[in-house]
Amino acid sequence: MKRLSLMTCAAWLTCLAASAFAQERRTVLYNATVFTGKGAPIENGWVAFQNGRITELGKGAFEKKGVKAIDLKGAWITPGLIDANTSLGLPSPHENEQSDEVTPQIRVLDAIDPESDDFRKALRHGVTSAYVAPGGFNVFGGIGAVIKTAGPSLGDRIVKAESGLRVTMGALPSAGNGPPRFGMPTSIYNRRPTTRMAVVWEVRNAFYKAMQSRDSGKPVKLRDDKLAVLRKVLDKKLLLRMTARQEHDIRSALRLAEEFGIDIVLDGASEAYYVLDYLIAAKTPVVLTPPSLQRDPIDRSRVQLDTAALLAKKGVPLALQTGQGLASLALVHEAAFAVRQGLPRQAALEAITSVPARILGIQDRVGTLAKGRDADIVVWSEHPLRRTTQLRHVFIDGQERQLR
Repeated sequence: MKRLSLMTCAAWLTCLAASAFAQERRTVLYNATVFTGKGAPIENGWVAFQNGRITELGKGAFEKKGVKAIDLKGAWITPGLIDANTSLGLPSPHENEQSDEVTPQIRVLDAIDPESDDFRKALRHGVTSAYVAPGGFNVFGGIGAVIKTAGPSLGDRIVKAESGLRVTMGALPSAGNGPPRFGMPTSIYNRRPTTRMAVVWEVRNAFYKAMQSRDSGKPVKLRDDKLAVLRKVLDKKLLLRMTARQEHDIRSALRLAEEFGIDIVLDGASEAYYVLDYLIAAKTPVVLTPPSLQRDPIDRSRVQLDTAALLAKKGVPLALQTGQGLASLALVHEAAFAVRQGLPRQAALEAITSVPARILGIQDRVGTLAKGRDADIVVWSEHPLRRTTQLRHVFIDGQERQLR
């Protein structure tokens, strides 16, 4: 019996040692052109990762002892792509709680289906992280989140649970509303706002109440859970994502940001080419409407195909998106389309990797290939923005994901 116990103990220790060795073994992708998310690509480069994190990058020779080395035979490596605005996993592209126009307390995470085919489709085009936003039918739509497109569970896939509060400018939040001018209301949509003016007033009213509550401590006519979120925005602890497509709505968004001293990101900004000087002065990042759209289907704003190139030339921080319910291309193809309209290739790649990571506040984890970052890596047969390129491998947290 004693001998059996010793044998069992020895076997257990052997298994433990083997397991520890497996955990410590590095994977190296080599003989590739490596785009790290910033700057010029590295020719004949390699990327090493272990336990879900990138451990090292380099050029030329590397230590092969004890590693799993994969020869990519001249392929391209990029960080996992980041889609800066989507409705992936939601029941509809315009998911809102429409019983109220001001719902900053709503969290989109509570509506995401992690098993949705949307995520698999995005993964098959190299997208490893995506910002999922509430819809735009409310003035304050709720809080968006960044999640990965694959992983064991929704909880494991969360990159940032609260990545931005959505506010929608323009005609969309008032669409379908009617003023309760005569008689008793017959629907919840007999309410305001019914105009662009009232949409701006709803934003201003909510933030002034939050300021009053924060600065004076006196009660105001707004629920505590709403006030708590609005105070985060005022205190610059939560970014405000302002959807504004037409030129006058963009100007309204910039004025509100200046009035309340808050940090914003412009989402959509189809007519940004009209207000380039304002955007430069405000140093406001833009998550641009999909470049391939000939006309914005939401509010018929006037799309100009070279807007991405104009923004990049002026130094405006630029990220690309596939959007919500829009007839857009895959994210990498939107970047390629922008290149055909004058956006430099490097700027296009940065607009779907490192720039959206900075905008979303997740640059310490994803968006670039660097030591300590999540091992979210995509391998392409050639330059990712060439028409003939093919996706070969996608790794999320160091695990290769099935593409079918």
